[in-house]
Amino acid sequence: MKKALLFFILILSLFTPFWAFSDNIRGDVVKHVMLSDQQSGSGQEFSLNIENVFAVSIDKDSEFIAGFEIEIKVPSSLRTYSNSFAFNIYNKISPAVSTGIGTYYGRKYHSLILPEAARFFIRLPYEAPLDSETEPYTTVLSDVLVYNDSPLMVTVLPMMKGFPSSLYSSSFSIRVSPILKDSGNLNLSVDVPEGLNMDELTIEIDGINHTETKGIRLASGSHSLSIEIPGGRGVSRNFTIRKGETTELKLAIEELESWASIDVPENTQIYIDGEKIELEASGRILMTPGEHTVLFKIDNYKISKKFDIQPGKDCKISLFLDIFIEEN
Repeated sequence: MKKALLFFILILSLFTPFWAFSDNIRGDVVKHVMLSDQQSGSGQEFSLNIENVFAVSIDKDSEFIAGFEIEIKVPSSLRTYSNSFAFNIYNKISPAVSTGIGTYYGRKYHSLILPEAARFFIRLPYEAPLDSETEPYTTVLSDVLVYNDSPLMVTVLPMMKGFPSSLYSSSFSIRVSPILKDSGNLNLSVDVPEGLNMDELTIEIDGINHTETKGIRLASGSHSLSIEIPGGRGVSRNFTIRKGETTELKLAIEELESWASIDVPENTQIYIDGEKIELEASGRILMTPGEHTVLFKIDNYKISKKFDIQPGKDCKISLFLDIFIEEN
């Protein structure tokens, strides 16, 4: 008998609709706030009357949202009725928020009694707890929200009957603002000259080596960047990461110059890789790194030799023609 009863309860729970275990949320949805870490400004403002509703959704692709803050300014007509109204917050809303729907179902996430204040704040954590240190008349909720809790609905309801009908036309001023994580991303673009090996690029940020160049997560504030590559001129740069933003930084590596100094007798013809060279007064020639061939011609006399020059390294090429006489 007991087994049959348990089986019946289990079957009943499987086929019982969601709303049977939820609270009814009735009222006009005056605003559906969509929160994203790409938003700028100080939040979205609107008015809310007693028994009206507003909804808040969080963009699934937002990387930097740590929660959101609801700022509530109480109209003067309601300040004498503190502790008589409750701000109720619901999550797991059904059906989807849409115009023309007057009744929703959700689970009560938090309820806050109207305090004796002209203005107060509610901060809701997203994916991780928020800092519990707050300003006066600020409530930081402890239950951490996740994306599947979105959207949330907020309504203000009287806790008793018998209020003057004029109060129902009084409007709260509401501002909903995202709380951003104290971090941002760095996207780094490095232009490397042809011939240098990109795989040998070394990136250090604040003395820490990084192998990636895109989506580097950093704390907001000032940072130092150093880039090195064999054969290239190192680059150092200071930059700033702003909270909740992606900073794009483009840098170009200059190839280190390599020079050959040539010292030859007068009237010597000089050829580098088959091309005749006219020496300037300095006797120096700008070279590309790699293997080369030098050829010297003096009248009918020729001599050639291969040599290799490294990036950023100089070399000296000399030709000596002399007669040595020794006594026996």
